[in-house]
Amino acid sequence: MSNWKVCIPANPKYEGATNAFWVTNVSVVPHEAATMQVQVRYQNGAFANEFITINGDEYKEWAADDNWVYHKVATKLALGVLADSVDASGNPVQYVPAPVVADDNRSVHNQHDVETIQSLQEQLDAQAAKLKTITELLFKAGSL
Repeated sequence: MSNWKVCIPANPKYEGATNAFWVTNVSVVPHEAATMQVQVRYQNGAFANEFITINGDEYKEWAADDNWVYHKVATKLALGVLADSVDASGNPVQYVPAPVVADDNRSVHNQHDVETIQSLQEQLDAQAAKLKTITELLFKAGSL
């Protein structure tokens, strides 16, 4: 996730007023939800830490499109329209998320990859147990 994103508020308090946010921490539960900490600087100068949870159908919409997350955060916190989503005349440009490809094997949410990682971790744990046993036997025999 990138640094500060600027939003143009729906009801600015003064000309050129902006809200800004920075997604600082993201915690993902694969196939279920994501929770993120968001630092917000409001147009009145106030700062706040907010927490956003995306789950259910919203989580499925996310896929691998980080821009979708930025728009979702701006909407959930009522910060306005992302400044990089405004045309030269200052009018908001409708964000169209990338299509979700159900069989996208590159995603960290891919069940096969999750299972593979779990299997590899189990193999590493088994090897560590064997190494511990061998080391203990060598110590007992005085070889180490």
